[in-house]
Amino acid sequence: MSDQNQKGKVVIHSDVRKIIEKLVLKILYEKKSVQTLKLLIDNVLEGAVKSRITISEKVINKIIQQMNKDNRIQFTQREGWKIKI
Repeated sequence: MSDQNQKGKVVIHSDVRKIIEKLVLKILYEKKSVQTLKLLIDNVLEGAVKSRITISEKVINKIIQQMNKDNRIQFTQREGWKIKI
């Protein structure tokens, strides 16, 4: 692929992706919902530090958005981010 096609794409190792997805689901399960994306990202960053994983907010945001597209989690105006059942 050319450099132009690669711009904007972030390659995330599948093991790290799975760990971050589990962290997101765990946080949403424990808290029932999180009001804003920023709060969700901050909570995931805290969990990542405890798990000794170095990851950026941008990557966490991309994983959360992908989980939203895959209908694993959802955002509602009333409740915020929550697990989609």
